[in-house]
Amino acid sequence: MPLSVLEAMALGLPVVSTNVGGIPFLIQDNLDGYLVGKNDVSGMANKIMQILDNTKKARSIIKKARKKVEGFDWDQVRVEWANLMK
Repeated sequence: MPLSVLEAMALGLPVVSTNVGGIPFLIQDNLDGYLVGKNDVSGMANKIMQILDNTKKARSIIKKARKKVEGFDWDQVRVEWANLMK
């Protein structure tokens, strides 16, 4: 789990990342973050421009990302583990 991505989401920063490794399991493109292909420099720049050009959508994505990352809080995870072990 990429902690830097989780931390950015928790801080309310819009995340633009490549869709490699486990990132697509954490971020859904245009829902709670932005994803581009590996080595797609122009795609990365375009996603950043989308954030700057459409702040309303960016705020919506930030809210959804924050909500998602709250589910990784120990108080939440501990309950899930306890239920799993029962």
